[in-house]
Amino acid sequence: MASGSESGKDFVLACELVRPGRPPAARPPHLSSLSTMEADVFDQQLITRRRSLALLGSTGAGLLAAGATSRIVSPASAAPAATIAKACVLTPEQEVGPFYVAYDRVREDIVGGATGLPLELHITIISSLTCKPIKGAAVDIWQCDALGVYSDESSENTVGETYLRGVQFTDSNGLVTFKTVYPGHYAGRTTHIHAKVHIASGDYHGSLVGGHVSHIGQMFPPDAVNTEVYRVAPYTHDTIAIVTHAEDRVWTQQHGPDSQLRITRVGNRLSGGLIASVTLAANPRIVPAAVGGGGGAPPA
Repeated sequence: MASGSESGKDFVLACELVRPGRPPAARPPHLSSLSTMEADVFDQQLITRRRSLALLGSTGAGLLAAGATSRIVSPASAAPAATIAKACVLTPEQEVGPFYVAYDRVREDIVGGATGLPLELHITIISSLTCKPIKGAAVDIWQCDALGVYSDESSENTVGETYLRGVQFTDSNGLVTFKTVYPGHYAGRTTHIHAKVHIASGDYHGSLVGGHVSHIGQMFPPDAVNTEVYRVAPYTHDTIAIVTHAEDRVWTQQHGPDSQLRITRVGNRLSGGLIASVTLAANPRIVPAAVGGGGGAPPA
């Protein structure tokens, strides 16, 4: 298992475009000797036929492209959103879960006093109709803290608190960035961050107004990264069993692999924080039908 003292290594799978008919690229020499965690991530994230249609987004985030394979690479080597493939795949809808609150505050830093490993979250929104970035989409996210607790929930005894909730509007590259903490976990669910994508919305004195929702989904860190993070404080104070992807209903029944995060370390140590990235493809012309139900029990 990799330790926080290892230097210069990304420990998640990033995807690199490979032309159809071309053999998969070998692991680069400097990654020929992987830590156990890195090897687990490399081996478990195989590309399925359904996910072979995809694209690469900016900041190292993206969906996969037709005929693509995968290997561990640095986020800087991923193709920008402007070069994404012609074929797009609509990111599947997933359930909203029981902890959504229309907080609607526009802010980049959503930590709000929550403790945990620093996480810089990059989300790129593209149109499934044109494959081009959507400028001005409002990305509304919410997540639990390091102990699996959501803010502003009566069931969590957190009414009036607003940590780990917020909205950002995409730039010309379809990108938003949030400063947050790595999410914890709770009974019945694997680790995840929720998101809604709003189209034609506005920022009125720092609050989200108007528009319509074009996507509801969840974003999932890899299992191996969860295992690594949950070995450090304050995550060690949560004694609830970790739910893996394979044990999670949303992951297995609502196309969880389509919105898996890619994560790299900031600096040489885990304590320096993490960067997560993903690209979501939405149809800006529609309001999708709601999917699923609750999404897990609140923490005990």
